[in-house]
Amino acid sequence: MTTMLLKPEYLQFQDAGGVHFGCDQDWFRGFWQRKAGCGPCTGAHILHYFQQSGRVPRLMDIRNQQDFIHLMEHSWGYLTPGIMGLNSPYYMQKGLDQMLRELGSSLKSQVMEIPSDADKRPDVHAAEAFIRKGLAADSPVAFLNLHNGGIHQLETWHWVTVVGLSGSGERAVLDIYDNGNNIKVNLSQWLKSTTRGGGFVYAIDSQE
Repeated sequence: MTTMLLKPEYLQFQDAGGVHFGCDQDWFRGFWQRKAGCGPCTGAHILHYFQQSGRVPRLMDIRNQQDFIHLMEHSWGYLTPGIMGLNSPYYMQKGLDQMLRELGSSLKSQVMEIPSDADKRPDVHAAEAFIRKGLAADSPVAFLNLHNGGIHQLETWHWVTVVGLSGSGERAVLDIYDNGNNIKVNLSQWLKSTTRGGGFVYAIDSQE
């Protein structure tokens, strides 16, 4: 079973360097922004997807890298990392909800926290159901990974954007956009091996 955003290509654009799968925190101008800007990048993805799909008023047109940087800067104003970065899914919820509310949107964030204590974590089926609900509502899912569990393509202490989920249970695989790249991560493997947890966040209409 595969669940995808209806138009993942909304988050893709092409320039002389090829196809970018979303933005890259290295595009930020400031050193700390480049170091800790993964959360604001993920927020920019979500906002851009919603404006492209007509679910929020259009804040700005995104045609190239420079345009996306302006949107990243806007997102930074709401999702400003502290000394430990944006290290809780509830920080994403708070900033994203404020950003959407100020655009007059009724979309509200939903959160699934993944505790550092493995005994308190949801199992893969519960996590899969949560992620699928967001994707089925055509909402990009923000994924906070505080430890990659040895999954080499997944950066530790990092936010990424989930655009799809294929398979189920032990074979559930997340389709992720991260710093311009498209990567695949086994959800069950991460849940079992991460030592610090993280969480998932998406925004849907409060009536859904």
